[in-house]
Amino acid sequence: MRVLISSVKVFIVTIVIILSINFLGNISSSHLMHNITSSQTLYAQNFEPNTNLQKADISTIYSIIDSLAEDSVKIYSPPDSLPNHLNRKVENNAFRIGEKLRFKIRYGFIKAGEATMEVKDIITIRDSVPVYHILTTAKSTKAFDLVYKVRDSVETFIDMNGLFSWKFYKRLREGGYKMDLLAEYNHRYGIANVKKIRYHSDEPLRVKNKETFYLSIPPYIVDILASFYYVRTQDLRVGEPIYMTNHDNQKIYDLKVIVQKKERIKVDAGEFNCVVVIPRLKGEAIFKQKGELWVWLTDDEYKIPVQMKSKVAVGSITTELTDIEGVPQPIKAQVD
Repeated sequence: MRVLISSVKVFIVTIVIILSINFLGNISSSHLMHNITSSQTLYAQNFEPNTNLQKADISTIYSIIDSLAEDSVKIYSPPDSLPNHLNRKVENNAFRIGEKLRFKIRYGFIKAGEATMEVKDIITIRDSVPVYHILTTAKSTKAFDLVYKVRDSVETFIDMNGLFSWKFYKRLREGGYKMDLLAEYNHRYGIANVKKIRYHSDEPLRVKNKETFYLSIPPYIVDILASFYYVRTQDLRVGEPIYMTNHDNQKIYDLKVIVQKKERIKVDAGEFNCVVVIPRLKGEAIFKQKGELWVWLTDDEYKIPVQMKSKVAVGSITTELTDIEGVPQPIKAQVD
């Protein structure tokens, strides 16, 4: 049973590219971090998420993230215009509003969970900046709920022109582990304002501890979900890696995405010609203790995630595409 529970936990880690699960807990950071733990209670008092993400929860998320932004403004009054380095343009032919991808997560031959990725809309945030609003969810199946219940969601708000992060919200419900993380990126002064709340394992939700901290960030910082969508817009050539700087929790780290090879694979959604990429951190595989994560993206302008795979101590965990919505047809990489 212990091995089974461990394996179920690993399947969550396998979809980090989708859902920004905490897989970098032991990575050190040389960037500035200021920790505040006891006196700031604004967000905990106003934030009581439900067990399922509903439309009402989205409004709550907006309210809290906006209050986080307002708090940042109180500390760092912005100038009248953005720095020139934030005016970059990234051509995006990969995704658009209405795209919704569904996945199944397998442990060996057993279906362990389901996940979705959705480009919901374009909204404007502070200073009338247009951003993509992207939502992802993951949940374990009813059978796996008996072993390790998962109900996770992650949202990111990505600059529509430059494809870097402005806001980020992560809501994890994994067994008895319950955590919410809110982040707002102040690009004018290179500061990320992050709020993290941990809850007791029982119901109803009760705050266990909370902390607010500030990180020094470089230009074009992306959260782990935003980084996935950024990679999709790039011209992926075998042997030519993609580099970016990521934020997750209290960490700033350099991410290298290796373009390994091209390969044709078949999943429930169809058969596709793919480009295989491997995310690495500071020269090491992200899963150096559990095996590398391999990601198959369609070999066309959309670069749709078709499959993700990682070996574990016993067997392997595979995430496979089952359904595609909102993507213009035909998909060039799909084999008839």
